[in-house]
Amino acid sequence: MKHTFIALLLLLLHPALCLAQAASNPAGAPEQIRSDLTRIEQEIGQANFDCDYRYFERIEADEFIFTDPSGTVTSRAQDLAGEKNCRKTGGTYALDDVRVAPYGNIAVVTARATTTTTNAGGTPVVRRNRFTDVFVWRMGRWQLVAGHSSRIS
Repeated sequence: MKHTFIALLLLLLHPALCLAQAASNPAGAPEQIRSDLTRIEQEIGQANFDCDYRYFERIEADEFIFTDPSGTVTSRAQDLAGEKNCRKTGGTYALDDVRVAPYGNIAVVTARATTTTTNAGGTPVVRRNRFTDVFVWRMGRWQLVAGHSSRIS
């Protein structure tokens, strides 16, 4: 009788457990995930130009860390403090060679970014870098947990 009760309980809980598992992974085919994360990367580029503190507060996970080209590691708190004190610059941000590798509720994005701004003398300044960002699907959205960027000479 006890085994029958346990079996019945497991049968009743199985659909709920499956739904809970499905909710912990992003919806959509790999192409949709690629599209969503590419859009987020474009938004990150624009948010950097706009000093958009609120955007970074939303997209960065509490445990977010960023490693810059010199090897310096920045926490989420340090990154957000920098956004509060930054100066809007404007410019363009273009991505190419975007690769998105989804692994369940985790995705790794690598790409090449070209940023064009204007210096004080009005001359365009073009910078290129390669970056890797790691996202985790939480509470129905992607959150950035780690990033690294290397400048291309």
